[in-house]
Amino acid sequence: MNPSPGPKAAFDRLQQLMTPSPVPSISTELLTSADGELNCELRDFLFDPPSDPTLLAGKRIAICCTNGVEEVEIVGAQRWLAEHGATVHVVSPRIGEFHPTLGLRFPPMAATHVLAIRLMENAGWIQIDRYTDEVQATDYDAVILPGGCWNPDALRMDEPARALVRAMHESGKPTCAICHGQWVMVSAGILKGKRATAVWNIHVDLANAGATVLDEPCVVDGNLITARFPYDLPRMVQALVRQLLPTT
Repeated sequence: MNPSPGPKAAFDRLQQLMTPSPVPSISTELLTSADGELNCELRDFLFDPPSDPTLLAGKRIAICCTNGVEEVEIVGAQRWLAEHGATVHVVSPRIGEFHPTLGLRFPPMAATHVLAIRLMENAGWIQIDRYTDEVQATDYDAVILPGGCWNPDALRMDEPARALVRAMHESGKPTCAICHGQWVMVSAGILKGKRATAVWNIHVDLANAGATVLDEPCVVDGNLITARFPYDLPRMVQALVRQLLPTT
């Protein structure tokens, strides 16, 4: 029988089984300091004071997401809309129960908050305002589906979330997605025959769902509004505002 490895050998073995840090991430600081047209737009969007704090007074907007949501996309949209007078709710599925064979474990915080990420780096916890099984399209004037790869991949499995997206779209209300958020639109079945965009690596998914895919910062097809990447967020929100306030 071989002797048990000593502490150093066990540590070395553990290191061989783990990938090194730091993890890849999206930096809001780098996004807003880069000298690109869209980067400058994002910087102004995130840091300029509100032009009219009552612009969206009386409007109710759902940001539908779950764990793994891209931080700059949810926080940027949430703050800008709230600072311009809108009521903004983070709407998320309940964590629920999982069969023990799946090996899933969630901290207690996940019952009331979603975990934001920066590409592959964990960020902060954001409070859930409503659950997807307790809201309907009549509660909101618009819905936003932010990205982050993990978030929409989980959200698309939630039937109440898919139902909300379908109902918002069918009722003619601004139905918006950015980055990977369009995966939820794919699963909701609302992209066939529509013009849309998304983060570049899921363009094929949109095409397979029947969309005409465009590589543009923001694509508007009726009340369907889609964008590609965090620095396209301002244009997506501007398109949403134009539909909520058509006379502006």
